[in-house]
Amino acid sequence: MVWDRQTKMEYEWKPDEQGLQQILQLLKESQSPDTTIQRTVQQKLEQLNQYPDFNNYLIFVLTKLKSEDEPTRSLSGLILKNNVKAHFQNFPNGVTDFIKSECLNNIGDSSPLIRATVGKYCYSFA
Repeated sequence: MVWDRQTKMEYEWKPDEQGLQQILQLLKESQSPDTTIQRTVQQKLEQLNQYPDFNNYLIFVLTKLKSEDEPTRSLSGLILKNNVKAHFQNFPNGVTDFIKSECLNNIGDSSPLIRATVGKYCYSFA
């Protein structure tokens, strides 16, 4: 497939560092055994779905933040997969293209857990 310059630039999305840190914190808090914390995090994650590039952050954590622990990266992919199922029709085209590209580029991740997560996500697009 041939990409024009404008499309290629959409694939070079970079996260806002503060936003990225907030999402990472939520992902880590969501792994707490405390159900009150889990409910609070779930509400915050649902609110973040109002932002068009929220899913870009999720795919970024899954595919680019190899320094993060695997459970956090995998959870990011699971949330992304659920968002695709629930909100795909509302995704802007640039977001959809960026996510698909990152997914395909990372199907061979060195981590078996991340490979499985990316594979499930790619399957959800099929």
